[in-house]
Amino acid sequence: MSSRDHRPKASEVFRNSNLVFAQKVSFEEAFPQIEDITIMGEEFSVGGPHGKQFCSNPLCYRGGFSVGSVIRDMVRNKETEREARGLCQGNEGSPKVQKIYRKCYHTFKMKIAIRYKEAADAGAVS
Repeated sequence: MSSRDHRPKASEVFRNSNLVFAQKVSFEEAFPQIEDITIMGEEFSVGGPHGKQFCSNPLCYRGGFSVGSVIRDMVRNKETEREARGLCQGNEGSPKVQKIYRKCYHTFKMKIAIRYKEAADAGAVS
């Protein structure tokens, strides 16, 4: 695939962007109270499940499912397990993303399990 035809996924866009009201930090810095996390994902399209954790639609730009907001909500509520569903956040469009034809039609289903650190190990988190 030539660089002209490359369709960036959401993770690439995030990695290469600058945040206005926040700064990017490592997972460990963002969630010091998490000991272990498991995320199982499936992707669905008109043809059925794909079993991937990123958007496999070849026409999709900036595609994927943002699991960060789900994890933040789980930590805030001290949840250990959750199932989440969501639409791909990408769009189908022209190779240079100058024209958007439609929203990506793929959906995601995630199962997330979190094991938290013991209170003494988690540090002072408010």
